[in-house]
Amino acid sequence: MKKNTQKALFLGNALLISLLAICVIYIYSKNSKIVYVDNDKLFESFNMTKELKNVGEKEFNFKKAMVDSLYTSLQSPTLSSTDKKIVMQQFIQQKEELEQFNQYFASEQSSKIWARIKSYSSEFSKENKYQLIIGSENKINVLYADETIDVTKDLLTYINKKYEGLK
Repeated sequence: MKKNTQKALFLGNALLISLLAICVIYIYSKNSKIVYVDNDKLFESFNMTKELKNVGEKEFNFKKAMVDSLYTSLQSPTLSSTDKKIVMQQFIQQKEELEQFNQYFASEQSSKIWARIKSYSSEFSKENKYQLIIGSENKINVLYADETIDVTKDLLTYINKKYEGLK
């Protein structure tokens, strides 16, 4: 009789532990947090993007003004053919440098910006206990997403505060 009571008690405890484990798994799976952000909005509205864009535009405009100046010089009727060849070479070189700067600056700065966004997003995820943040460009890669799990504004506020040293 004592063995039967022990077996029943053991089975009861095992059943109780199994039931608790199932409840914990169910609750955990219900609380898993998967959210998404709009990559375009995030990138364009990030303060670092705006700052680097302003810096790049100033440098681009300076280089473009030099190219435009050389082009204007080429149009001058008083320019000798020898000087015209020299100015033409300078014009071609400056124009190529402008194009290279534009390509390099865009790709280099984009990489830096995305690295910073990813770093801040990791911290944001940990603070908010998100298990997954899906980045999408205008929901092109996402077939459906409930608007309630769009955290673009929250993440943008977070990364801008982080970038400005306010968080």
